[in-house]
Amino acid sequence: MNKPIITAVVALALGACQQSSTVRETSTGSFQQLQGANLVLNQPIRVSAGKARVFVQDGEVRSGHNSYKPHCAFEIKSVQHDGVVIEPDTFVVSRVQRSVQEVVSAEPLRVAALWLADGMGGGGGSASYYSGYHFWLTSEDQPEVRRMSCFGVFAQPYELYPPTVEEIRFALGAVATLE
Repeated sequence: MNKPIITAVVALALGACQQSSTVRETSTGSFQQLQGANLVLNQPIRVSAGKARVFVQDGEVRSGHNSYKPHCAFEIKSVQHDGVVIEPDTFVVSRVQRSVQEVVSAEPLRVAALWLADGMGGGGGSASYYSGYHFWLTSEDQPEVRRMSCFGVFAQPYELYPPTVEEIRFALGAVATLE
């Protein structure tokens, strides 16, 4: 079976869960309804000029993230600004959307015979994924804040899982509280 077929099967299987607004509490726990929940931002977060998001991981605001640990990103609606500060506020989670994002990397050039012997014809690169959630946020005072997206670890399809509520809370630390 080649990569395009595997990718299509994984995408269809995961797509069936796209409308779920529940998130698993812990890796072995029950699911929690988060649509309608509150996200309390406890400190200001600065989004750099020309950017639409800023990452939070291990309770710290960062410009990037470690792909092998759960992380979240606060996102605003525009990149055309000189820098935006998201002020402490209580945001309502108006929608929870499941998401899978493919990350493709180019492999070095290989001799055709080795490429064909690999059995992965036609790819030219490798793909891994992030599985997670988009938490669409609303606030009357800060309508430019779009959503918070939280993803699990970078993994191959057979190892892929979205972050739990526990992992999301750990990623946010004292920066924000999911109630």
